[in-house]
Amino acid sequence: MNKKIIATSAIAVLIAVAAIGVYFWQSLAREGNRAENRQTEDRQAEEAAAKETVVGFGRALKNVSLLSPAAAEDIEANYRDFLDPALLAQWKADPSKALGRTTSSPWPESIEIASIGRFGSGAYDVSGKIIDMTSAGMAGSRAVQIGVVKFGDRWLITGASAIAPEENSLWKEYRGNGVSFRYPEELTAGYISVAEWPPTVEIKSGDFSCAETPQEVSSMMEITSQRIVDSRIYCVNVKNEGAAGSVYSSYIYTTPVRGKLVFASFVLRYPNCANYDEERNRACASEREAFDLDATVDRIVQTVSWDSAFSEDILANQILKCSASSYSGDKEKCDELLKQIIDFDSCVMAGFPILKSNPAQCQTIDGRIFIQETNSAWEQALSAINNCEVEKAFQTHGRIVTLTLKNGNKLIAQEPQIDNIIKAVEASESKCGKIPIGTE
Repeated sequence: MNKKIIATSAIAVLIAVAAIGVYFWQSLAREGNRAENRQTEDRQAEEAAAKETVVGFGRALKNVSLLSPAAAEDIEANYRDFLDPALLAQWKADPSKALGRTTSSPWPESIEIASIGRFGSGAYDVSGKIIDMTSAGMAGSRAVQIGVVKFGDRWLITGASAIAPEENSLWKEYRGNGVSFRYPEELTAGYISVAEWPPTVEIKSGDFSCAETPQEVSSMMEITSQRIVDSRIYCVNVKNEGAAGSVYSSYIYTTPVRGKLVFASFVLRYPNCANYDEERNRACASEREAFDLDATVDRIVQTVSWDSAFSEDILANQILKCSASSYSGDKEKCDELLKQIIDFDSCVMAGFPILKSNPAQCQTIDGRIFIQETNSAWEQALSAINNCEVEKAFQTHGRIVTLTLKNGNKLIAQEPQIDNIIKAVEASESKCGKIPIGTE
């Protein structure tokens, strides 16, 4: 009898435990489903908000005549609710780079959205087409690619570019390793061709610097130069190698984007035009002269996105978020953040536009202008000294150090404290010998 009672009790306990387990499993499953549903609903709400921003921007396009003397004022009045402050400032500075109306007819009537994709937290890529209209009806359309990001309570456009119909079929999208970008599948060239393509794009931390190859020591084998393309600064390294009547040029374009450094590398093949007959020789040479590689790379870079592009807690994103916010308290926060912009390097890394000037200048949203005085980081200068590459050095009162290297190059960097260069040179004397140094 007791055994039966014990067995019955054990079975009852097991049933109870099983029932409790099932209940908790079902509860967890329900909670998981609710969380998944909430994520889906949040995603749908975000997509709807991003689309609404693009549609509203599309309606405003016809109100901005890009050829008008008042184009900058029209851009401010019609686009300020749709563009992030950095893009708004760039378009106001150079309306020819903006989207808008270029003729009385046809005019851009709206943007029709084709697809939307998420590329980061609160960040979306929107593909579509600009619908052009006349008084007689639709006149055509142009493909457009738009990046939309959430800043606080606002969704703003961080990049927008229209692609001509004849080019649209040539541009493809790359996604991999957390990075995405658009690129032309082929170059619109008859003689110049791609050897390693599409570009390899890498996102790295660091400060922008560009140690240019002096003109007097430059050669066809390797050249490093700094270039400004549409208010963006690039350091371009080119290595050339001849092979079987052609030259293979390996390129690395480096530029600061949203507080990071974007590297784009690829290889092109240039034929020796002298190998052709006279007519094709002229055509080959003319193509080489007209070929604008910088513009193509710049268009690619403008489409580059990565998973943490707008979520990292770095100065560029902090300034972008507070300057885009509608809260009055964020204006004070922005003013404090802008105080951290103290020189050309910090201005560039914060994402502010570069003015077309020599030397290069960077302008912040509060109107300050910083002139480029250096081309290298201090760590690079120390490395050159320690490797016995320096022929002589010079130091200014402003802590700008110029190192003349034995190969003719010049490294210009800012030392952390005055006379750091003297200590570094003295420390290397036993290994490298005495390095002459001058000061102001």
